[in-house]
Amino acid sequence: MPKNQTFVDDMMALGGSVLGNLLGARHDMRAQARQRMESLTQILDLVSRSEFDAAFGMLAKARATQEDLLERLEAVEAKLNLSSGKQGKKPKKQSLPSVKKGNRRTRRK
Repeated sequence: MPKNQTFVDDMMALGGSVLGNLLGARHDMRAQARQRMESLTQILDLVSRSEFDAAFGMLAKARATQEDLLERLEAVEAKLNLSSGKQGKKPKKQSLPSVKKGNRRTRRK
């Protein structure tokens, strides 16, 4: 029995070593894949998600400011009885698409 027990112990140690090596290899592969994707995004001049969200937020704020200024201009024109030829017609408001994680559009092939 002692001979068989040492064999089992050796196999358990070998299995633990193999498992540790596999986990280490998985970590290294993830790190390499992440590094390659980052270099690819730099080569293709792509923006990160956070940069896109920041630009999208600035666009939404600018659009809201533009609509506010347009309403104020129309109020001033109405107060001064100025006519721009478009009296009573407001531009059609377009809603911006949502950038929430659950509302992303998928690409069609």
